Amino acid sequence: MTGRVMILGASRYYVRSILAARELGCEVLAIDRNPEAEGFRHADFHEAVDITDIKGAVRTARRYGVDGVVAVNDFGVRTAAAIARELKLVGISPEVAEYATSKAWMRRKWEERGVPSAQFRVIKTLEEARRAVEELNTWPLVLKPADSRGGGSRGVSRIDDENQLERALIFAQSFYEDKAVVIEEFIEGIEHSIETITFEGETHVLAVSDKVKTPPPFRVDKSVIYPTVLTGERLERVHEVAKAAVRALDIDVGAAHIEMCTTESGPRLFELGARCGGGGTPDPIVPFLTGIEMFKEVVRIALGERPQRLSPLYTKGCVYRFITPRPGTIRKISGLEEVKTWENILDCELLVGVGDTVREVEQGGDRAGFIIAGGETRPQAIELADRAESHIRFDYQ
Repeated sequence: MTGRVMILGASRYYVRSILAARELGCEVLAIDRNPEAEGFRHADFHEAVDITDIKGAVRTARRYGVDGVVAVNDFGVRTAAAIARELKLVGISPEVAEYATSKAWMRRKWEERGVPSAQFRVIKTLEEARRAVEELNTWPLVLKPADSRGGGSRGVSRIDDENQLERALIFAQSFYEDKAVVIEEFIEGIEHSIETITFEGETHVLAVSDKVKTPPPFRVDKSVIYPTVLTGERLERVHEVAKAAVRALDIDVGAAHIEMCTTESGPRLFELGARCGGGGTPDPIVPFLTGIEMFKEVVRIALGERPQRLSPLYTKGCVYRFITPRPGTIRKISGLEEVKTWENILDCELLVGVGDTVREVEQGGDRAGFIIAGGETRPQAIELADRAESHIRFDYQ
């Protein structure tokens, strides 16, 4: 296929996406604010433009005459929508992009349209937070920034009583200019992430995971495990709610990454991103898991083509395991290079090195690295991820 696609983001996490687009025969223009972004080495063209600089990105898109645009994280969603509108390309509208990057707006939309989600309030001050606590009248509670750009559980924490409220509010407001915060009931159950693609008005569910979080009070992914343990009617209901979440935000085309929890009374939504899941989710996880080359299908759609496959060929097992060693200053790391050579280790990388200080995990950026382990079944993938994580050893000063 031919065409020039613009990818908004070029860090190490998006190299596979850039390569996937080029494998289709496309020319790739990658932009990133980092002039040394690793993805630039793999793109046909690149520009050091911040993906949140909408005017600058639109000018760059015009200059290169792009035929399609793809956001690979929430920071690029509004920009991709603006480029699509200005250049008359395939994409969601800027209005929809606003809903899809605000936890407050998406919750309001779901509430208006009867889609099940957590009970919530949107607040900005400690006084408003205290009133919200009284109105919600339940414990525990979760506070999170209303701005959903950036992901990685930035500013998200659980509280068990009102004495923890002020600290949690300060933490939630420390990441974004917008100081609006969502305070919501804590929902017990099996947490999931769901990958979907919408084309010609129909939303297709590609993959459903189960998630394991780090210990409270923070709410950071430790493991994302595929496929979910749910089957039958319970799994069908997850699919239904995921599709309803997409429809309620008027997302009519492209990828979505949805997070929800299955409770005793059924699924309840947390949030949605109008893009593929983060990091290695669209490649290599979904292709290994299902046979669907997710990012390639997203690129085809962005370029005005029909996708080739949106139904799984099969279901294997896969684990996205995040490495979270104890805090301290690293003296030596061993085992990483061996793990990279193991069969069915689809990707593995450390984001820290000798001399770096490992911090307590409060947000996604505090994690030390990741392992993507595959298997013919879910248990095989879990066993491989466990073995790989234990083989990577950290010695401290």
